[in-house]
Amino acid sequence: MERLEELIIKYRLTPVFLAIYLFMQPFKQMSGVRNTAFVLVLLIFILKLARKKVSIDFKDRTIQGLAALIVACVLSAALSPYPLDSFDFIRKNLAYQAVIFLVVITEFKTFDELKPVFYALIGGFAFLSILVLLNNNIDVLLHWLDEPNKGRPFLGGYSLYATFYIPLAVGYLYSSNDSAKMKGLIIFFIVLEFILSVLNNHRTQIVAFTAGVFLSTLLAKKYKVIAAGIIFCIISGVVILEMNPSAFDRYKTLLNPRNYVSNDHEGLNDRLAIWHGTVDMIEDRPIAGWGYGWKKLSWVARDKGYIEKWDKSGRTHLYFNDNGYGKANPHNLVLQILFEIGIIGLLAFLFFWATILYKSISVFGKRFSPPASFLKYGVTGMLLSYALINYTNGLWEESSGVLMMTFAACSFVLYRQLNSTAEEKQWH
Repeated sequence: MERLEELIIKYRLTPVFLAIYLFMQPFKQMSGVRNTAFVLVLLIFILKLARKKVSIDFKDRTIQGLAALIVACVLSAALSPYPLDSFDFIRKNLAYQAVIFLVVITEFKTFDELKPVFYALIGGFAFLSILVLLNNNIDVLLHWLDEPNKGRPFLGGYSLYATFYIPLAVGYLYSSNDSAKMKGLIIFFIVLEFILSVLNNHRTQIVAFTAGVFLSTLLAKKYKVIAAGIIFCIISGVVILEMNPSAFDRYKTLLNPRNYVSNDHEGLNDRLAIWHGTVDMIEDRPIAGWGYGWKKLSWVARDKGYIEKWDKSGRTHLYFNDNGYGKANPHNLVLQILFEIGIIGLLAFLFFWATILYKSISVFGKRFSPPASFLKYGVTGMLLSYALINYTNGLWEESSGVLMMTFAACSFVLYRQLNSTAEEKQWH
């Protein structure tokens, strides 16, 4: 065991396997490679636990928040009418998130040590962007939403991922002490990802990551970057319109008040009807929810007679009647959490992320350092993007859950670094 531990430390196997796992997150394909990397990370973590090489500060509010969230999820699963589905969802989602969070906070101690994690995250989406370009001609990209994703494995969900990766890359860019070449490469991919996301033509996603990037840039006092960004958006918008005059027709609805109270395709795409049905189900189990995991939404609607209660000519009935397990989705983070794990779970979730936000706010006023800058610029921009995108989505499980939990763990590490005695002496 000692020899094995020496090899793990010598070859830094945990950062290597963790980097592979995180790099693969935006790829729906090659799940075997991704899962193998996770298993290896888990085995090394278990080995360190067995040899008492892992230290966790359970007095920290973020750790307590995570513990409360895990307890709420397990409790909801145990009390659920669908316990097997709920515990299976915990195994496939929450367990991965918890392991990754604990691995990151116990394996890394400084901003520099975290760089492989940041590179893996930023590099994974950059590589996906390259694959999108290589596998699709310009005509396909200009009519992205009109093209079926079947047979085009890299197109689906692109701008949804961008709401995480672009604010992350910007936050890292504003805080890192990398070389000019590395920063230039990151800027190139941020620009490319922005263009591809606009071509992907999803309104909420564009608003979310643009707002997050703007906030980060404003807090960093990069006013020239804001001016250059506005000019770039105008020029690129004109070029795209020249190539496809109808490219931005969908964005006109953002300025139309009817967009936010209608259910047609040009409005909220049935969101109001979906929310109405979800609220009906939440009201009957408000404390602990129906059990961790959103895919059972249609089961509850049918098994518990909700479909029969709803107007058969209404859009709520239409949505839940036409969409089965794994297709009917609450399409709102707060409603999704309330449906799954109830009020108790929502409070635990909000408490966990409130501790991360507090760690960010508490460093304002500190002198410049990479960890302080990331907490100030990266965390605020990311959380704004995350809040906006989840108005019409529920991204706290599957790959999005892993990504956000990794981000939370990195923020935890940087805050701890800033508050260590050595760090205070170094920067003050």
